[in-house]
Order: sequence, then C-alpha cells, then structure tokens
Amino acid sequence: MSIPLEEKILKKIGSAQFFMLRYETEITPCTGITAVTKQERRNFKRGIMIAPWCPKLKREKPQDDPITSGKVKPTEWRFKVSGLPCRVLVTTDEFAPILFLSIDGHFEGIETPYDIPLASLREDTLWFGLAVDALLKQVASPQQFVWAADWETVPAMVLARSRHHVSLTLHNTFDECLVNEIKPFGKTFAVFGTERKTEGIKTALEIGMELADMVTTVNRGFAYGMRNEAIQSKVMAPHLQALMGRVVGINNASFARVSDSLLALKQKLIETPVESRKELFKAQAEARALLPAEISSLCADKVIIVSMGRRVAQKLHDVMVESTRQLLRADKNLPLFVVFTTVHGDAGSPARLARMQALVKEFPDNVACLDGRLQCFSEMMRAADYNCMPSLYEPHGGAYEGTVIPIARAVDGLAEQICALEPKGEAARMNDLWHPSNEAPGGLLFREGGKTTAGRVKDLAALLSQSPSPNNKLFKEMTSALCEVLLQAVELRVNQPEKYAELVLAAIEKQEGSSWEVNLGGMLALIEETRLKRKIIF
Repeated sequence: MSIPLEEKILKKIGSAQFFMLRYETEITPCTGITAVTKQERRNFKRGIMIAPWCPKLKREKPQDDPITSGKVKPTEWRFKVSGLPCRVLVTTDEFAPILFLSIDGHFEGIETPYDIPLASLREDTLWFGLAVDALLKQVASPQQFVWAADWETVPAMVLARSRHHVSLTLHNTFDECLVNEIKPFGKTFAVFGTERKTEGIKTALEIGMELADMVTTVNRGFAYGMRNEAIQSKVMAPHLQALMGRVVGINNASFARVSDSLLALKQKLIETPVESRKELFKAQAEARALLPAEISSLCADKVIIVSMGRRVAQKLHDVMVESTRQLLRADKNLPLFVVFTTVHGDAGSPARLARMQALVKEFPDNVACLDGRLQCFSEMMRAADYNCMPSLYEPHGGAYEGTVIPIARAVDGLAEQICALEPKGEAARMNDLWHPSNEAPGGLLFREGGKTTAGRVKDLAALLSQSPSPNNKLFKEMTSALCEVLLQAVELRVNQPEKYAELVLAAIEKQEGSSWEVNLGGMLALIEETRLKRKIIF
C-alpha cells in the first residue's frame, strides 16, 4: 500500500533542518538563480524549498508543463491566507522537495515569475510572505531555520523571525520599497511601513539585512564587489552600504557535476600531455560536426567563442558585439567564430538581439546568433574553445563548464573564480586580490582602467539602464580591453596549443575543487553561531 503524498511530505518536513524560500526554481525558471536552486535541491537533502506557484508561466512545449509531465503534483493540502484559499503543490522527484504555494489571482508571470507589473510583484511578495507564514505555523518547529533569498522573500522572512532563526542570501542587490503595497494588510507588515518616521521608509533589503540573523552572498568576490565596485556602491546599492559589513561571502560550487570522462581527461593531461591534447582537440572537432549546419559548416577551422545568457544590461553582450566587429573589420581573415546564444531578458532585449543580428549580417562567415534555449548545449560546450562573459557585474557567474575556457571582465565572482593567464592593468590587480602567485591560470581576464569619477558613475548608470548600450567613454574602454584579450585568446589557441591545454587542465581542477557540501557547511556553521546570539523562546 502506497503512502499518501501528503504523508510523505510531512515526513520530509519533520526531518528537515531548514526551509529555503526561493522566488524562482528550476520548475519556475528565470535568472542564474535557477541554476543555483537546482543544485541546492540536489545537494541540500535535508532542506525544504518553498516558492510561489506560477500557473500561467509559458512553456516552450506542452510536454514541458510540470503538472502534465508529473514533475509537480497538486495535493489536498489547503489553507486560508487572509481569507483567500492557498493550495500546496509539490515536486515528485527524489531531490529536496519544493512546496509550491498557489493563490488564485497572484504569481501570474508569463515569461518569468517576475513578468508582471512591478506594483503587482511587490504586492505578491507580501502574499507569499503570508502564505509561507501560515504554512510554517502548521508544520515547522523552532529548531528549523528559515533561509530567505533576495528582496522578494524578505516579507516571509520577517514574519518567520519571531519563531525561527532566519538567514538572508543575496544573489544580487535588486531591491524594492513595499510601503505603498502594505496598506491592505494592516499592521501585519508594520516593519515595512511609516511607523519609524525618524528612520524614514526603508526598502525590503534594508529591513531584511537588518533583521536577518545572518546575511550571506554567493561568492566572496561579490561580497567584495558590493562594497568596492562603483556599480554597486554608487548606482545599484548606495542605500545598503551601511549594512554591507554584515555580508559574508560563501562561494557557490559548480552548476554541473564533473563527469567521469572529464576527470579521466584531467588525469591524461597530467600524465600524457601530448596525446591527451590530440584527444581534446579531436573531441572538439567531433562536437563541431554535431552543431546546427549553419554553424558547423563555418566554424571548423576557427576559434569558437560563445557568449551566452539572458539579454539584460548586466551581461553586456553589446561589448562582445562591438569588440567582435572591431576585430573582424581590422582583420577579415582572423580565425574567429563567435556564437551568441541568448534568451529574452527584459524590455531592452529586442534591441540587444537586433545588435547581434546586425553583426551576423556584416560577418556571416564569422558570427552566429541563436535566440532561445540552446537545444545543442552539450555539443556547444564540447565544441567551443572559450566562453566570454563581459558582465557589468556578476555575483557568481558559474565561470567553468567542461573544457571551455572562460574569458571574463575582472569583476565580482568572475574575478574570484578565474585565475588569469598574463592579466594586465586593472585585471592584474583584481587577479592578485584573489589568486596566489603559484595558482595555475584557468582563464583570461580583462578590465578597463580608470578612477571612479562622477562621469564614470554616470556612464555606468547609462550602461545599466539603456538598451542597446550607449557608446560612451566607459563602453569604449571596455571594448578596447576585451579586443586585446580576444586576440590573445585566438593566438593562444592557434599557436600555443600546449598552453591552451594547460588552461583546460586548470579549469577541470577548478570544477573538481568546488563543493556544494562545503557551501552548505558554511551556512550551517553560521546559523549555529546565531543560535548563541539570539535566543528564541518556545
């Protein structure tokens, strides 16, 4: 006789150490946080994830619907949230379960969980807070801590704080003020209101960072960048600077398991470097043949550099576009093939896509542009030589994937992860900040120079807010720095295959050396410290 689904859920809840509040998941995806939550579910076995259910979320294919496919099942578990019925859905796989909370008329994003008017999103975070609070009151014990993430889960964290120890992890510094949305909820969310007139109205993250027992972020480099990078201290998060001393960086690990074949290649690169290089390059050539015809027919004898991700200002794909244009105009015979494989990101996404497509028209033999989820991702990762990330900021970034060598702007989590080969200028300074002189390089870094002037801050703000990116002074400096490193990358792969293979070896070792268990251990150690500092009476 099978055990009822609700009974199975309650059993898992009873043995859980913590509840992870996440506003997006691998079932309801959007940003890079999706990749994080996927790994959290696979590695944090004694956790329970709680997220809003988005019934209108668009799926690429009908069979991708998680309820139709059986990945998510509705339960008979229901309760009221301020008079509205809330039902619970749950994942059915063997990983840490996700409890999805569904409230009619709320969480109605179509493209992503955030794809609704901003005022509605702010209001929905309050409803999510109420629903989480009601659920935890039913099933949670005070020994279990509540692990919130980003501003959208702060209302839930605040309500749970009187009964649980609470932590807040920042995957970014996006923030909102909820004061206009709290009025229908009376005094429930008083902490977000105007009662503290002497202090002024505070944002969700200001309140969350003040009240959380501990505040962490996903990379040591981002913890540094929050305080020291002008894009954060002057543009995105000046209001949080007084609280940044609370933020502890705990590095995320790899977003994919290091395969046995990758570990075998690593050993061969150490023991028989000449033969293993031939094996590496043969595997790349075989993977290229499996790519879509419009790419495979053109890239065979060229250095492939991919540029991936959401088309948003943060990713600065426009810098990669302009750098590629300048290099190919200067040398039409440059053995370079750039593949943009990006997905819709925000309102500026169409303009960014148009810029990529214009580059393809100008250089059809050297550039490809794919819009949407990459169906041949594994083949592309085996075929590509480099992955370029010219990010404006990057909390973590997951720099490594298989044998692909990262090229990145030396900022935040990317600088912390990538030990660079022969970096220059500001990139060298950032490299020295995070990497000892005896660490083996596993990628390439670039970074424009210059002091943080008022004009530079203005340029940063424009790069963050405008699409496509304005061709301001800072944009030109970024482009120039990337051009230099792209040429270095091509020359290295074509003329120094032995040194390129050394980068591959270091990249594999980097992936092998990171651990989600270490990540979780850091969190658990911090929460144990907080138990000594703040007693909860129960």
